[in-house]
Amino acid sequence: MTWLTIQTIAWCLVGFAVGALAAWLLAVMLYPHENEVVASAGEPAAPTDEAGEDA
Repeated sequence: MTWLTIQTIAWCLVGFAVGALAAWLLAVMLYPHENEVVASAGEPAAPTDEAGEDA
């Protein structure tokens, strides 16, 4: 019965890894990056230091 426990744990780990990879890929493909959103709005993509402009 030890072999059954080991195989069950192994398949659970494989399933978790595949699910985590699929979720990460979906999130990367579906949600745009912050720089792309800012650039598509017509603003510069580089962040500006607002505190440095006033000083």
